Amino acid sequence: MSLGNLATMARLDRLTLAIGEDSFGDTLIETARAVGDVDQVIIFAFAPRQPPSVVVNAGYIDPAAARAAAACYAADLYLLDPDRDEIRRQGEGPATWFGFGDDRSISEAFRTNYLEPCDISDILSFAVCQGGVIYLVQFLRTKGQHFASAQRWLLTQVGEVIAAHVRKHFSYMHAVEGHNQFLIARVLSESPLFAATSPRERLICIGVITGHTSESIARNLSISVNSVLTYRRRLYEKLGISSQNELFVQIIDAMLSLSRGNDSEEVDPPLAAAAVRARRNGRPLCADLNFAQAFLS
Repeated sequence: MSLGNLATMARLDRLTLAIGEDSFGDTLIETARAVGDVDQVIIFAFAPRQPPSVVVNAGYIDPAAARAAAACYAADLYLLDPDRDEIRRQGEGPATWFGFGDDRSISEAFRTNYLEPCDISDILSFAVCQGGVIYLVQFLRTKGQHFASAQRWLLTQVGEVIAAHVRKHFSYMHAVEGHNQFLIARVLSESPLFAATSPRERLICIGVITGHTSESIARNLSISVNSVLTYRRRLYEKLGISSQNELFVQIIDAMLSLSRGNDSEEVDPPLAAAAVRARRNGRPLCADLNFAQAFLS
């Protein structure tokens, strides 16, 4: 195996370890930069019948410019994307790749509000579907630089592995259906109850409350079952609980608290009743959390 291949494998190993971590975006751009001299990686999540949201934006473009351009794309410029129809048709299965060149039909608004502010000169992207959400992964080059044919080839070859990592990274966020795909992750990140937990412990929590066994969690995160049990024990200690049922109660209480926000209004009786039922059942939240659709929309 060549030194270049060994370096690529080392980058992919680090990307595997970053799955489920806050560092996933930074590790992804370093991997893509080593493979194809990529300047920026932006990932947009297309939930059914919803505008896209920006879930990763990492790299070497000025952060303020990158955030502004990505926000413009997510707001309405995605409608001008020449590949929008194919992106929306992406199904489960292999990733679909999209090129970019001077012969593409690029509108002036798209060029002015997305390409020019970040000095984007080339884009290589792919779409992949996970749990009904389509992820558009854009590899960007800037300042008049373009992907060489060898770089395009290598990115597409390694890209299938990267696509699998993207699927796995976001797979735990699909706790409920519809536009609240990231509901559980939001509760864990925003609720004071979980402020002391680590990103890995929160990921284990998502696995537990969505019905995964320790073996399934370990397989999905590429870690040992013993590591899963250690993270789970630390999670329970920080929350002051000792059982899975108590974890369900903590999550539901956090949801009810966030749903109230700063208001003093009580939660609708049907929603409160559903929460009580979920407490009583003590089973994976994905079986009882359709009532949460109304909470954090």
